[in-house]
Amino acid sequence: MKRQTKLTQQEQEQLAAAQQQKLVSSPREFGSVEEMLRHDALHTPVPPTIAHRLEESVSKEPPPPGRAWWRRFFGG
Repeated sequence: MKRQTKLTQQEQEQLAAAQQQKLVSSPREFGSVEEMLRHDALHTPVPPTIAHRLEESVSKEPPPPGRAWWRRFFGG
């Protein structure tokens, strides 16, 4: 004989949550390494300390030079 058990409300909710998580966290294949890195960059937050250090570093960079003389001369 097959023994059937009745799940409690809490057990049903846990089971439903586990099944939902399986659907959400399914593996994903990428066409290239660049695509994987872009996906990772979009879904990974930058730590505040690193963001601050990056802002400081970029602010220390000199401004880009003006247009080259040949572009001004030929209108490019």
